[in-house]
Amino acid sequence: MRHILFLIGISLIITVGCQKTKSQKAKYIFLFIGDGMGIQQVNTTQVYIDSVLKSNRELSFLDFPVQTFATTYAANQYITCSAAAGTALSTGSKTSFGTLGLNYNHTDTLFSIAKKFKESGYKVGLLTSVSIDHATPAAFYAHQGSRDSSYEIALYLLKSGYDFYASGGFLDPYGKKLKNSVESIYSLGQKYSFAFTTSISSIDSLKGKYRSVVYSTPTPASKSTLKYAIDSDSTDVTLAELTKKAIQTLDNPKGFFMMVEGGKIDWACHENDAGTAMGEVIAFSDAVAQAIEFYNAHPDETLIIVTADHETGGFSLGNNENKYKIRLSLLKSQKISKDEFHGLVNKCLLQPLKPTFQEMLNLAKLKLGIGNQDVKLALSEEDLKQLKESFETSIRINRDSIIKENSNSKLKEAFSTICFEILNRKAAIGWASTKHTGSPVPVFVKGIGEEYFNGRLDNTDIPKIVENTILIEQKGNK
Repeated sequence: MRHILFLIGISLIITVGCQKTKSQKAKYIFLFIGDGMGIQQVNTTQVYIDSVLKSNRELSFLDFPVQTFATTYAANQYITCSAAAGTALSTGSKTSFGTLGLNYNHTDTLFSIAKKFKESGYKVGLLTSVSIDHATPAAFYAHQGSRDSSYEIALYLLKSGYDFYASGGFLDPYGKKLKNSVESIYSLGQKYSFAFTTSISSIDSLKGKYRSVVYSTPTPASKSTLKYAIDSDSTDVTLAELTKKAIQTLDNPKGFFMMVEGGKIDWACHENDAGTAMGEVIAFSDAVAQAIEFYNAHPDETLIIVTADHETGGFSLGNNENKYKIRLSLLKSQKISKDEFHGLVNKCLLQPLKPTFQEMLNLAKLKLGIGNQDVKLALSEEDLKQLKESFETSIRINRDSIIKENSNSKLKEAFSTICFEILNRKAAIGWASTKHTGSPVPVFVKGIGEEYFNGRLDNTDIPKIVENTILIEQKGNK
């Protein structure tokens, strides 16, 4: 099994590639943010690729010449959120929990490197596997005291006027959450010369006619996101495909800045869904591979940074039940995400004729492999007891309450939560929480200026280094 280039904990191995001459400046800048992607998410995914998939493939960024880590704390608390961390990564300044593009007490506006690149003549693109008005992408254009103000955030997107946006869509484009009726983002966008499309093939013809092009997937999952890799098929757009199209759309002699977020790594980790999370890390790696391909054609002009906004879930490889053994091969039996499994469970519970416990066990066996002795997922008496109790709890829930509850509801999750707890436990996967943690996150860098990212970093250092070594020096040389 190949060894990953960094060690878990504070003793990371930091390797530095060839020093570039200081006169060289990156023209093409990629910032990849794996939302919730801690060191262990990366490590375990590579172990899974090596030991279960038996592939010679390596996550695309693991051979980057600079590998270090960054702290992620917010201005007002150590464990951060995507809004505060996104603002740190976009502006180089700390802010308070839930805040976008403003200082910690909302008395000053913070401006992102995306805006500064745009003002310096670069083309700018923002891509994400979640909604374009979600916290991380919004941190690169919006100035809002609350990350939940989706419609107001989208208004800032129109004002930003970047060249290309791609995502699962918008959360509240019609302002339905507001008290008063408002004009839709789509209607307002026309006034700002924005083109909205769900067709990738139409982007080339639109980019020359409009100020900005906004792509949304035609087959979104819930909450306007791309589908999880584990739930998608060949007809669903991937983050890698969007990255490739963004490169084609933004490529120009002056250069471009592109932020690409793998947003659903975080979502899967909030669900404590290891199999789905690893699939999202692989999908994120595939997107980075598109940038590497571009780098190979422009090695003296390109900078690629791969990092995360925070770690989610306190993810670990190893637990008490398995002692010093790991059994990641058990996760290969998982066919769908926990979110999709929730949906199937609820669909069964909403039927006029309630399902039997055995029918639910059959569903778990079919979709997750649980109870299948052939794949070493046999259930113990204690497992069956837990599943039976959770099933009976689920049956007691009123149908109306099931419909109203969101995907994070403990009531809704009663049976499926136990299924995934059993799957995690048997596979030797550990989770500390369903929230974020204060763990440092990995930073991988390749390209012009890579040498400036040495040593222990804070997330605010990343945009500062980019700005100081590219934008400020360029202005000073004019």
